[in-house]
Amino acid sequence: MHLLKVSILTILITTFSFVQQSRADTIVPPIKTQVNEVAQWFTGFFDNAQQIANSPSVPLITMSNCSVQVDDTNPLADTQNVYLEQESPGFERLRLYSFSERNLAVNLSISSFLNENTVRGLCNHSQSTRTVSINNVENNTCNLQLFWEPNSYIGNNAPNGCITSDGFKVVSDVTIEQNSIDSLDKIFDAKDNLLIATPIEFRQVESVPEPSVTLGLLVLGIWSTKNAISDNLKQKSKKNKTSVI
Repeated sequence: MHLLKVSILTILITTFSFVQQSRADTIVPPIKTQVNEVAQWFTGFFDNAQQIANSPSVPLITMSNCSVQVDDTNPLADTQNVYLEQESPGFERLRLYSFSERNLAVNLSISSFLNENTVRGLCNHSQSTRTVSINNVENNTCNLQLFWEPNSYIGNNAPNGCITSDGFKVVSDVTIEQNSIDSLDKIFDAKDNLLIATPIEFRQVESVPEPSVTLGLLVLGIWSTKNAISDNLKQKSKKNKTSVI
């Protein structure tokens, strides 16, 4: 009888602990916390090499994301700015990603640069010198809402998407998790015909460290070696611009 009571008590304690943990896992954090967390998850060195192992037809894309300061803006504003630099044999893409509070979601605003030459390679600089001039950021932005789920942030801007400078429409789906970013950009022409819809599965290969001479050379060496084949192909291919989150 004593053993039965102990067993029942153990079951009750275990069940209570499980319920408490489940409740803790489903409590939505404050929006400010969400902004900081998703921006942190978004920073780092990524590529889709794992995806290519199973889908050789998908192009290799490397992505360097690092936190930056935007001058002439309020430093106390609850906005986290991340510079993004993507490279592939067929294109290059440089963007400013700004994460901010928007009611019950995180607003992601994506901006192009007027002069990309002034920001290219920005993640190779120390954090204190990663500054973007607001005068170099285009006024038109592409926006989507990111909604918190346990262990991830999910968003899309369907059905309207964003209109590109050449008249195309880009409808984006994105899932951001710690160490991974999955994106799908559906590109439509002016007649709403679907042109491209290739999912890209980015996985983090390195965090963005504070560069020292030794560490900077090490990271650069790893990154350069990984992209040697891609660089050779790139020299034979004219760079075009597209929209991949």
